[in-house]
Amino acid sequence: MKRIYIFLLLFPFLLNGCTDFLEPDQVNLVYNEVFWKNQNDAERALNGVYALYRGVMVDGNWYERGDATTGFFNRGWNGGSSDALYKPGDFSSASSTQRSWGNLEGLSDWSDFYKVIAHANLVIKKIEGMSDDLFQEGKKQQFLGEAYFMRGLVYFNILRIWGNAPYISDAIESSTQVINDDLTPVLIGRTKDTDLAANILEDIEKAIQMLDYQQPGTADWGIRASRASAEALSGHANLWMHFLATRDNLANPGQYLTKAVTSLESLKNNGGYILESYEGADALTRLYKGQSAEAIFELNISSEQNESYRIDHGGVVRLTCKVVSLDGDATKDRSSSVNFVPRSQKELIYPDYDFDQRTGDRRANLFFDVWYSHYNEPFSDVSSTSTDRNLVTWMKKYSMMTIDASRAWNEYSAYFAEANIPVFRYTDAILLLAEAYAKSGQPGKAVDIVNTIRERAGLTPYTGDNLLKEVLQQRISELIGEGQIYFDMVRNNYFPNPQVMDQARYQQQGYYWPVSGNILVSNKMVSQTPYWNGKTSW
Repeated sequence: MKRIYIFLLLFPFLLNGCTDFLEPDQVNLVYNEVFWKNQNDAERALNGVYALYRGVMVDGNWYERGDATTGFFNRGWNGGSSDALYKPGDFSSASSTQRSWGNLEGLSDWSDFYKVIAHANLVIKKIEGMSDDLFQEGKKQQFLGEAYFMRGLVYFNILRIWGNAPYISDAIESSTQVINDDLTPVLIGRTKDTDLAANILEDIEKAIQMLDYQQPGTADWGIRASRASAEALSGHANLWMHFLATRDNLANPGQYLTKAVTSLESLKNNGGYILESYEGADALTRLYKGQSAEAIFELNISSEQNESYRIDHGGVVRLTCKVVSLDGDATKDRSSSVNFVPRSQKELIYPDYDFDQRTGDRRANLFFDVWYSHYNEPFSDVSSTSTDRNLVTWMKKYSMMTIDASRAWNEYSAYFAEANIPVFRYTDAILLLAEAYAKSGQPGKAVDIVNTIRERAGLTPYTGDNLLKEVLQQRISELIGEGQIYFDMVRNNYFPNPQVMDQARYQQQGYYWPVSGNILVSNKMVSQTPYWNGKTSW
């Protein structure tokens, strides 16, 4: 067995919770001495993988990496995402506290992702070693398929964020696996992104073979891994691998387009998903409250099921949503503290919206409040241009919440989040299929999908001359705020906001994130992402 060490990679059976938001009991119960005796043990351990992953994602970092980095959102006057995520870097002084990314080291630390990997590795090894007769028919295969899916998903997150990163597939059960005989830690360096992607594709293929499609309306619909969720991940991972293979001039990059098409067509034809209507007062709730007809895979957020978080403690709701203050004070609605969309960005998101008539693309008014606002600057009571708190264009996708009945008398934003975190939804999958069609010489099929999406949005059929750009435009219009758009831009070298990524940075693979100083100090086998050498304050 290869012995390996990654800084802050805790033994999975010693974990004592995942974040300040969620502390799932099942994660504390994976002790080798008492576990792995029956199906219930295996399922509880597997649930720990889901809980740990939800704990990693619930703070909103997926939104900050995939959406705040696009330049479509700006931070509020008194809060929101760091403007270093979307403004040109300031690398003029190594000692400057204002230096670009100087306060973002937390987002550069991959340790929490590797905690999930460690737990998934243990689950895979232990379930594989359990006797088949300990499980109901098909359950052992299902649990393994879910574990392979989750490991592949977390590694795919790591791949898109850091590119070259350590790869570990061994289950760590003893300190002897991470400590040498001379008591020095066993170290491992960064794996090439193409090799990491190949390992991810192997996990995904195993998951596809082991999992079944879910039935709409069942308890696990969309919130546990299924064959469809593995196929959605296959589509994403194969298109990413196509991007990497093309970049590096590898042999036959078209094979990854073919595989992406195969996986996504299977999902489309067999998954049982339909596009939700965008008409009706409950359209937003139907789509984002959870387990909609489009829910391929999402992270369950529900206070009723003890799987939520207080929005005043963090998360995507805190970053994006205004609230009604519980003390009745309208000035505490967070208008100056949330990310907003400035007027200068709006044509890039919904180019067919008519500002004079306040009509056109119905997604503008469905997903955002006061899309017609002309404000380019953040709202503030002392601003010279943006003084009306009712003209802040904020995103409504995650605005479902309930009051914490146990709140203190002076807590005026004491709400629990109630909107699920979308990882893959059906709109994402079929637009990804349209991208694969456009790149593989099947424009007719791509146009059919694009026109289906445009029709739902209240738009006329596509008549342009740049089909791939139209597919990417529809992905922006649909998936904004869902953690995908920045990675779409990287995959296609398409950045509507040039300040987000210039070509010199892109050619140096500056689309990958820097690595935390804590990791660099503790693991000398890991080097900084080349573009970021000398460009961070750590």
